[in-house]
Amino acid sequence: MTALAPAALAALEDQRDFLLRSLEDLERERDAGDVDERDHAALRDDYTARAAAVLRAIDAGRARPRKRRHTGQRTVLTVVAVLVFAGLAGLLVAQASGRRDAGEFSSGDIRQSVTEKLNQAGQRFGEGDTEAALALYDEVLVDQPTNPEALTYKGWLLTLEGEVDQGLTSLLDAATVEPDYPDAHAFLAIVFFNNGLVSQSDRQLDILESLDPPPFVLELTAGLRARVDAALSSAAADTGP
Repeated sequence: MTALAPAALAALEDQRDFLLRSLEDLERERDAGDVDERDHAALRDDYTARAAAVLRAIDAGRARPRKRRHTGQRTVLTVVAVLVFAGLAGLLVAQASGRRDAGEFSSGDIRQSVTEKLNQAGQRFGEGDTEAALALYDEVLVDQPTNPEALTYKGWLLTLEGEVDQGLTSLLDAATVEPDYPDAHAFLAIVFFNNGLVSQSDRQLDILESLDPPPFVLELTAGLRARVDAALSSAAADTGP
């Protein structure tokens, strides 16, 4: 796709920097007791969603070709981990085995259209227009039902809208069809933790760390590992002798 104009790209980068600083400030405020847990969780989810969307828009706006990673032993181990916690072995293996054919199209026009819609959805996401972003992700999924980016960000948006079950389903679908797509595991870790599923969050963080994710994905889960470890330690102490 055509790269964004320098001014537009600079504006997105400024928005990215602001949101990431806001996340850092929010954690400091929480540690200092200046914000309660409910407000902290709501603000963190909002900042995280907006930052993720802006970072996606920046990446798309630079018009750099995205390389598909080769699958290998690491992907096999990731699939096994997904199967263990999801409990959907037969279904997930069937979906994963056909994912590349299902997501490929011979027409360059279709691929271009999908790329444009993903970029537009990311921009709407960053602007807070949830309804428009969801509609665009759904349009992508009509053309490419196993598109991991559309599944991931649709799932995250749904969880922010309170549709946790539907959101988790979409996120798990993304992790199934593209096990080495780190964004899906980052959001799964966040959603699981926010809904009290600490062990599942822990497993998702393990998968995420094994994928050597890009810096912006690490920003999304910054501090989550410490909170997960603390929660697991507390649970172990409560059930100890």
